[in-house]
Amino acid sequence: MDIKRITIILMIAISGVSLTYGQEYLDFNNSYNRQKRVLVVPFDERIYFNDATAEIARRDGLNHDEIMEYFRYQLNLYIINSLIDSCEIVDLMMNNTREDEADITGLYTTMSYELRLAEFELDTENMGTLARKRAEKLEEARRKQREEEMKNARPGMKNGELVGTRQQTDDMYLHIVIGQPEVLKEIASRRRVDYFLFVNQFDIKTDYRDPYISGQRNVNRLMRVHFSIYNANGDFVSGNYASTKVPIYEDDKERIVNQYFPEIMRQILKKIKFH
Repeated sequence: MDIKRITIILMIAISGVSLTYGQEYLDFNNSYNRQKRVLVVPFDERIYFNDATAEIARRDGLNHDEIMEYFRYQLNLYIINSLIDSCEIVDLMMNNTREDEADITGLYTTMSYELRLAEFELDTENMGTLARKRAEKLEEARRKQREEEMKNARPGMKNGELVGTRQQTDDMYLHIVIGQPEVLKEIASRRRVDYFLFVNQFDIKTDYRDPYISGQRNVNRLMRVHFSIYNANGDFVSGNYASTKVPIYEDDKERIVNQYFPEIMRQILKKIKFH
């Protein structure tokens, strides 16, 4: 075999290895996070809302807490399985040790919640330079307008009365605020964690603003999973939400998980940012 043929074979082999490696890891768009350790924090049981609970309870004979724990466990499992090829995972739910329970309690104790504008990535891949710049300017203007609307909607005093303006929340996510960053620092040091992935809220809601919604089988509920990411120093990195529609008649909890969680995971992996 001549040298030229050997060189070609080696180049093909190296290309194959690179492709395999690239597919093995989800890598969050670059190799920076491939060896990072991420601690996944499940949502607080109190921050859960599910319009389908009554239907699922009638079907399966379960109570509210049992249904909530089922979705909490399955969501945690799906997130871990989706990330496990991309980074090292620290799971607080599976082993259920005293240390795990203490860390979950400590994290929940330092958390508060607020609504924030979600980050939207423009699909500019097939746009020309001018079209992309125009789209970016429009998005920047939209965000500034929404931020001003949010500012004006905050309750305040006017003529001695507490007043506020109702605002839309479709483009917002429920964010967590860490009151004691030292809690994250201590856990990160002890568990050798680089990042915390908080599942802030899980909800399945029906839009009851439609007066004709009752009895219609073509109506959907909206499933949303809100998340925030903090680093080992307790600094906020990014946050967003994932959503998908679930038919209003769906009362099978296993089918809800198997059919609609994969889309939630796809969006989380697309939107997740660790730096």
